[in-house]
Amino acid sequence: MLHQTKGIVLRSIKYSDTSLIVTIYTELFGIQSYMVNGVRTDRKSSSKANIYQPTTLLDLIVYHQPNKNLQRIKEAKLLHLYQTLNFSMVKNSIAIFISELISKSISEQETNADLYHFFEETFLYIDQEDEKLLGNYPLFFTIQMCHQLGFGFQPNEEIENPIFDLVNGQFIDLEKIKHINYLDNRKANWLLLLNQFAYTDVQNISLNQTQRKEILNDLLHYLKIHIPAMPPIISIEILHEILH
Repeated sequence: MLHQTKGIVLRSIKYSDTSLIVTIYTELFGIQSYMVNGVRTDRKSSSKANIYQPTTLLDLIVYHQPNKNLQRIKEAKLLHLYQTLNFSMVKNSIAIFISELISKSISEQETNADLYHFFEETFLYIDQEDEKLLGNYPLFFTIQMCHQLGFGFQPNEEIENPIFDLVNGQFIDLEKIKHINYLDNRKANWLLLLNQFAYTDVQNISLNQTQRKEILNDLLHYLKIHIPAMPPIISIEILHEILH
């Protein structure tokens, strides 16, 4: 059966000499994999393959069969032409990190239109915002992903100098921790600060490159604890080099 849906390309892998297998987060069906045939045979068809680059926003007509691992695309066209994202090393690195994080942390093939819209708005915001104001944005997005995936955390106003329990996702007193997977008070306060800001204001938090690297690594460790099967995020190394 044919369906029209919007989608965000997360990953594109060459398959045979002419085809691609593309992972797309769709508005109607959540995360899906699609076989795209005949897009790498010559110069003309290769240009069609360009729309399946990660982070691209697409308007799709797809064949969909429930419980099938590999679907097919009938038609695909650009939903939005980025103005700056593909031409800025900073923006592109952030967007690639986010697309990889989505593809490796979500496996459910189910409808979640709100989550799709959150992702779409994320890439549009990166495209439109000044790259100088995006240094803290990967931290903000990763925290929001934790909330979206059910691993969000809220402050405990009764605790004066909290640490953050990575296993239970709670801010607690140091003497109550029973394991080594926690963030000290300094890092816990960073999380509290980042968690209370909106995406338009998060750039006002003063963090240097080392602090950003620490926080982002800790957040990914937090996700890994709660999603044990999540593979390593490869693009983070480039992101750490880019974000000063």
